[in-house]
Order: sequence, then structure tokens, then C-alpha cells
Amino acid sequence: MKHCFIINPASGKGKAQAKLEADINNACRSEGVEYSVYRTTEPGDAERYVRAACVAGEETRFYACGGDGTLCEVVNGAAGFSCAAVGVIPVGTGNDFVRNFHPVEKFLDIVSQIRGSIRRIDLIKYNDRYFVNTFNTGFDCEVVKQVVSLKKNPLIPGKLAYVAGVIKMLIKKPGVRITVSVDDGEPQDKDLLLTCVGNGAYCGGGFHSTPYGTPEDGTMDVCFINNVTRRKLLSLLPSYKDGTYVDRRDAPEIAEYVRCSSLDIKFPVKHSVSIDGELEEHESVKLTMLSGALRFCLPEGCECVTPAAFKPIAARV
Repeated sequence: MKHCFIINPASGKGKAQAKLEADINNACRSEGVEYSVYRTTEPGDAERYVRAACVAGEETRFYACGGDGTLCEVVNGAAGFSCAAVGVIPVGTGNDFVRNFHPVEKFLDIVSQIRGSIRRIDLIKYNDRYFVNTFNTGFDCEVVKQVVSLKKNPLIPGKLAYVAGVIKMLIKKPGVRITVSVDDGEPQDKDLLLTCVGNGAYCGGGFHSTPYGTPEDGTMDVCFINNVTRRKLLSLLPSYKDGTYVDRRDAPEIAEYVRCSSLDIKFPVKHSVSIDGELEEHESVKLTMLSGALRFCLPEGCECVTPAAFKPIAARV
């Protein structure tokens, strides 16, 4: 078996690359494993490289060394190949997917990665592609647009870029109108502030947006936040950040939280969506849960976080 480390030099503003490569070389040599390092050159390069390597048929663990966007590319390259397993070394900006596991520090320990096991986790298909963490549209997505711009500013630390983006979007308060069908049910028109679909529980650099989510339960978690007033939004943000918005007394007025296997979303016109932190444009999106579809490299000594038992928001009225 081969260990292949896919490094995105742009992730985390490139600050950790030199140390990461040294750690990879030292760990792989000490463990006596066959390995290679590939540095991506442009968006889409990781996906192309991984797919080409998978076609060769050699059993390989591909470690996405970057953020959630890099991980998403590696997953799309490896999807459908039984010889491939995918891991992640979180050296990006948000690194939200690894928050679904503990202790998260194990993902930065290359020896623990090499000695880790293969675990079947869920994957979500959207149209003809896949994502591993979250799909966002509306306010969240517009924040991502701002984050992409803010991260280019060397004076703004990566971890503060999302918070700065939120503050900027509070002024505009963009919303989104969608027609949505849950599990092939009757289509519903919604006027929303945002929609977040989670395979896991976190997005945006630690926002606990889908607090009941876990990538091992065969279910996607969907949060619809109504197009509330700016004042209500300001009061909502702290609880949306820590995931307690589902416990608010006024939660039924603010949010709808559903768990499902499929979701169909249509926009009036082509609209921006964020897929694992990367921006795309779509007129419609069909999302389908693929239970246990991804062979995931779980570092030694690491386990999936077990969320609280799901309780529908409506039951708290």
C-alpha cells in the first residue's frame, strides 16, 4: 500500500508547508512506508491527479493536505475507486470537517495518520459531483465570497476572515428564495436567510450550524434559517455559532431543521452556492445521501464525535 500526500500550497496562506513536508518525510521514513508527495498547481489539479492515480489500480491512501476545499477535490478524484482511501491533514483556513472527530490534533500527527485505520463514512452527491462536509447558500454563501477576498489580505489572519465576512454581510443581509423538496416530497417555496446542508456538524471555521450532524449516520442534516430581520439576526448569530439556536424558545419562528436522504433545490435564477467552502453557480441542485460511500483514513487514537440525540424544533413549542 502507498501513502500519497496531496499538498495545496495555497492553503492556510502557505505558512505550514515547509514544516509539513519535513514532518511527512520524517514520519514515512521512520515508519518504513512507501510514499509520495504531490503539490497542486491550480484549482482542480488535485482531483485530476488522484483520479489518474486511481486508474492505475494500486491501493493508495490519499491525504488531502489543505482545507475542506482540497479534501473535496481529493474525494471527487477518488470516488468510485475501491483501491482508494481518503484522509485529511488540516492545514487550511477553516478545517471544519475534522471537527467531527476527536482528538482533532491527531490529524496533524503524521505517524498517527500512517498507523490509522480505514473507516466507512457518508458522502453526499450533488448533481454529478460529491461533497464531504457542507453545502451552503444564502447568507452563509455570501460570507464565503467575502472570505475568499479577505484571505488574500496578509493583514487579516485566516481564522478571522469568516468573522470579518459575517460582519460585512450583516450590513447587506442577503437572503435566498428557493423551491425545495425533501425526500421527494411536495415542493415548498421558501424565503430564507440561508440554507445549510451538513454531512458533518460544522462550517465556516467552527460554526456549529448542523449540531445533530455526523458523517456516520447515513443522514444529511438540513438547516433552513428564515429571512429574519437584521435585529433578530444579530441575536441569532451567537447561538448559530455554538449550535444552540435549535434550543431557543423562538426557534420555531427562526429555523426549520430536517434530516433526510435527498433534497431538491431550485432557484429562480442561477445562484451562488458554497460546496465545502468553494463557490459554484447553479440553477438547481439535487443532493443525495450515500451512506458509507467513502473509505476514510481515521488517524490512530481518533474517533467520531457522537452528537446529542435529535429532537425536532417543533416539539419544543
